[in-house]
Amino acid sequence: MISFSLFATFYLSIISPAIYGYVFPCLDGCQCDTDDEVIYCHNGRRTTLNLPDTRLRGFVVIGLTNNAIEKLPDEKSILEKYPDLKAIDVEGNERFDCDSLKEYKTVKVYSDCEGSEPMITNGHRLPDINIGQPTDASFIFLINTRKHFTLSSFSCDTCDFQCQVDKHYKILYSYLVKLWKVLKTKYDEIDKEKIVKDVQDFFVNIVKKIDELHKN
Repeated sequence: MISFSLFATFYLSIISPAIYGYVFPCLDGCQCDTDDEVIYCHNGRRTTLNLPDTRLRGFVVIGLTNNAIEKLPDEKSILEKYPDLKAIDVEGNERFDCDSLKEYKTVKVYSDCEGSEPMITNGHRLPDINIGQPTDASFIFLINTRKHFTLSSFSCDTCDFQCQVDKHYKILYSYLVKLWKVLKTKYDEIDKEKIVKDVQDFFVNIVKKIDELHKN
């Protein structure tokens, strides 16, 4: 449970004319983005999707890539806790039970089981936003493309909290550009699904919003 003072500090630190909404820690070490309506739970050791004690409304996509997900909770339980959810990304989970996908009729589950191009590049880690004083540690991001690895880093001793937030959104923007290109291909293949059309519109709005962010 996040204390009020911690939540308030985090909220006030990221709200500015150039950034919309806010991001806060949630669930089991995830990041909830209230403006983009996404829950980021990438890069961990989770074996399943955490179901909160109370409903989390307003989030339509949950990213669970590069974890140790073996199986998701049943669809009914997921929608009881995440009533607005439309899609879950479990790509990059080597032990995921592909046979379980047939159980999901309302929530679109993206996985490596489909045999198509992955939604995101394996090894692409979104940066964590650190709360507190800067340290001497450097954040290293290894972006894996088909042909090469790209290494990016920045040092916390020269980057304050707002700077970290800005860098987080720059990485997020690149992530969404890649995500959209792959999603567009998937939409063209299964554009008859109403749920997919809804998610398509959702990501179009995200990309436009973050593009406007970096133009300001």
